[in-house]
Amino acid sequence: MANIWHPLEGVQISDLGEKRFLFKFFNEVDIHRVITGAPWTFNNHLLIIHRI
Repeated sequence: MANIWHPLEGVQISDLGEKRFLFKFFNEVDIHRVITGAPWTFNNHLLIIHRI
């Protein structure tokens, strides 16, 4: 996903198990762009993105 989003300051992706992943962004602009650019898919699966 980082290749698609092109974050300015990178993104850290953690596998939480049970088909859940945590995306940690280091720039507010990147977060805003990803959230407002939804819906996103990966391998034909819809990504549910929620800010925590």
